[in-house]
Amino acid sequence: MGCMSQVRVEQRDARDESAVLLKVRNLEVVFEKQRGLVRREKLQIRAVDNVSFDLQESEFVSIVGETGSGKSTLAKCLVRLQNPTSGSIIYGGKDIAQMNQRRLREYRREVQMIFQDPFESLLPRHDVYSAVSTPIRNLRGEKNHERLYDMTSRLLEEVGLEPGVIMRRLPHQLSGGQRQRVSIARALASDPSVLIADEPITMLDAAQRLNVLSLLMELRSKRKLTVLMITHDISSAKITSDRVIVMYLGKVIEIGKAESVVSSYHHPYVELILSSHTRLRSSAPQEIGGKSGEIGEARPVTGCVFEPRCRYSTDVCKKVEPQLAEISPLHYASCHNPLNIKRPEAS
Repeated sequence: MGCMSQVRVEQRDARDESAVLLKVRNLEVVFEKQRGLVRREKLQIRAVDNVSFDLQESEFVSIVGETGSGKSTLAKCLVRLQNPTSGSIIYGGKDIAQMNQRRLREYRREVQMIFQDPFESLLPRHDVYSAVSTPIRNLRGEKNHERLYDMTSRLLEEVGLEPGVIMRRLPHQLSGGQRQRVSIARALASDPSVLIADEPITMLDAAQRLNVLSLLMELRSKRKLTVLMITHDISSAKITSDRVIVMYLGKVIEIGKAESVVSSYHHPYVELILSSHTRLRSSAPQEIGGKSGEIGEARPVTGCVFEPRCRYSTDVCKKVEPQLAEISPLHYASCHNPLNIKRPEAS
């Protein structure tokens, strides 16, 4: 029932089926963890739990959630750095898990990833030229040194860097913002159709964050890129995205147009994120709280995964898992007691 419901949601949400570039269907990732020193016990952790959504051509989508919500694991599945336990990722009509080496190479040229930590993702002994030119050589087959240099220079200029100044610098000689721009240039080197940005501004200072977000929006428009951004910052998602997907403990719990999700949210978790964000901006840092518990807790055996933290929970929330359903036009949430519902006035 849950699987069918979620697939129907995404088909209806797709404005034009022919424009769908990438489909995720019923994706699950389960990790096994051992607990105990004397008496060993195996635990199963559902990092991604029955997730389905579509990405359209030239669309900017953000996946929002706290650390531990499963959003980065999902991103790794999309670039085949993590194999899902079940479900499918369809690109160009083919499941990427079934692709042969030649087709997988093409897929990795077309779907590129920007990693969270630009220092860790760049090899410390490789200068900027090597970092950006290597994917041009390996994924696009360009061997001519003059053309490689010209293509690398144009990519660096495109992301706001001066090739003559930065080309031969090593990662430790760059600022955090410069390193992230180099990482973006490297991701663009294969001329991809899809760009997956995993927490691209988390490691940057406040001044650089808006610059990088503006760059991603500009590249999306200029190159007609499809961008999937992973973030815990719902305000960044609002200013950049067409749609927002909210995840909690591996599940998609709300999905809709960015403005709608932020201003007329239906799930209590989104209310919690927004209220915590307001407190963080106006006072000393605080943990995101709720009725009780934190995201690190084990999920409940039955019912809604958010129930232990939800101040609106009722008996049904403890017993029955809510399904993703359309609460308002093109706005879906999995909640028994959805918020911000426009009810017809009594006559």
